Amino acid sequence: MDLRLRGKVALVTGSSRGIGLATAKAFAAEGCRVMLSARSAEQLRETEEALRATVATPDDAARLIEVTVKAYGGIDILVNNVGGGGGGARVADSRDDDWRGALERNLIQTVRMMRLALPHMKDRPGAAVINVASISGWSPQLAMSGQYGAAKAALIFGTERWALEFVPYAIRVNTVSPGSILVEGNGWDRYRLATQGISRTTSVTVFRWAASAPPRRWRM
Repeated sequence: MDLRLRGKVALVTGSSRGIGLATAKAFAAEGCRVMLSARSAEQLRETEEALRATVATPDDAARLIEVTVKAYGGIDILVNNVGGGGGGARVADSRDDDWRGALERNLIQTVRMMRLALPHMKDRPGAAVINVASISGWSPQLAMSGQYGAAKAALIFGTERWALEFVPYAIRVNTVSPGSILVEGNGWDRYRLATQGISRTTSVTVFRWAASAPPRRWRM
């Protein structure tokens, strides 16, 4: 597939595994110059052209933007993928720090990256920001926690506002809301490994990712 992205500069946060790594690989396959980042330097060492950085603090985010611009001269595509869960399933049992942490991981650092990247994305043809949210942001019963769902809902809402504000700079801003992804080492992967020996006639409930769709049962 040729998406006419050859030579574009793509900065992908949280790109050492899962959605972020797959996104980075797809951009690389299109001929983009890709800058990777993640909280784990060890995982990034296993990925070619990896950047050992994090966007967890304002200083780290600023350094990441600085390194990208120094290496490539600007930014054409920013993928805000980094995020994470946290907090308990019951809001009544949550602490203030659970909410602060969820908002920092899934919302505030995305706003920070967009603000820092904006001066280096202005007037670059086809410039775009993609914020990775979650179905947890619009379907409460699917949220892993109230804190995570609320933070992703805020990200989805904010993206529309930011899209309007970025119009004068010719930068598109969109969000995607994936469902549960099978990644090595995550919850779905542990479930898969734990159930390998179970009879293939076991009935498992699988939720379809549509707001009004009822649960659907599959025979395995």
